[in-house]
Amino acid sequence: MLPREDGIALDNRCKRMATIDVKTLTKSVAQLVKTLNPRNRDIVSRRFGLKTGTKETLESIGKGYGITRERVRQIEEFALAQLAKHASDIRELTRFTSSMKDLIAREGGVVRERALFKMVSGNDKDTVANASLIFALTLDTELIRMADNDHYHAFWTRSRATLDAFRAQVAALTSALQSHNSVIPVGQVIELATKNNVSALDGSKFTDKHLATISAICKDLGCNIFGQMGLTHWSQIRPKGVRDKAYLVIKQAEKPQHFSQIAKLINVAKFDAKKVNVQTVHNELIKDKRFVLVGRGMYALSEWGYKSGTVKDVLVDILRSHGKPLPRVELVARVSSVRLVKENTILLNLQDSGTFVKDENGHFHLRKK
Repeated sequence: MLPREDGIALDNRCKRMATIDVKTLTKSVAQLVKTLNPRNRDIVSRRFGLKTGTKETLESIGKGYGITRERVRQIEEFALAQLAKHASDIRELTRFTSSMKDLIAREGGVVRERALFKMVSGNDKDTVANASLIFALTLDTELIRMADNDHYHAFWTRSRATLDAFRAQVAALTSALQSHNSVIPVGQVIELATKNNVSALDGSKFTDKHLATISAICKDLGCNIFGQMGLTHWSQIRPKGVRDKAYLVIKQAEKPQHFSQIAKLINVAKFDAKKVNVQTVHNELIKDKRFVLVGRGMYALSEWGYKSGTVKDVLVDILRSHGKPLPRVELVARVSSVRLVKENTILLNLQDSGTFVKDENGHFHLRKK
């Protein structure tokens, strides 16, 4: 799996933070927000989820007040600017913000928001305490929050320069995987990154910890159930159907499989809650050029060099591509390398005198037509 830090590691770091307790933080935020007029206080509280832990949209708040979402945004922006001026007057908030900056710095300058939740409150869900955390950090002029989007989970950085460096780091790793053009065992990602000049944000050696941070934040990188990393739009990372799942289990098995066994392997792997039946697997394999029927019900991957068609078709293709007569032993060996078939079956096909001719040396070639 992707190198993510477990809850024990997060808990241990939380104990070392020596920051204020979350109840004090929540009270301090509430104390600060009370300085606003009732409407502005309500809008800010709802936007950050300070009372319920759940954020509300500009549109939903605007409907309640009969104003546009843009007007709500303007009120929020104005209120935050006011509060930022007074936040430094509340000692507990300044202590908290200072602790958070130190924490983010120790974590390498970039931390996923949910990880901060876990470290501070012990809960990575949307709660009032975590809403107060986001609110307090938002008032700081140095810290930068990247909201959740199509490419990233929400995260925090120490500065704009750190943010730019992190984006460049992610782009470099993504490019390296794209050039590799195939999934790679997680244990080999660091080596790939090093070869492609991917480094830590401060220019030092790229390590498992840096990979864990990127993996926790970047949605474009992922890991499949076999512990292989790649880009999330690849079917080998996020298989979309039976064919993709079949491809993965056959590739993992590293040898041809009967379609009934492929169905079993898919169900055992538990890609998701869906179970497949044997006939569905067989039907899907027939339709996809990635798979080759190489024996009775046996399927291999075409990328392994296996050939489709009858044994006769394979013999014809081998002789045509070679361009010279071949002895029986070599023909049997070549056919056996691309099809799971008995030697007698190959020899019986070679007896087709309308297609194959045996010369005085015992070598076979194609009959000219």
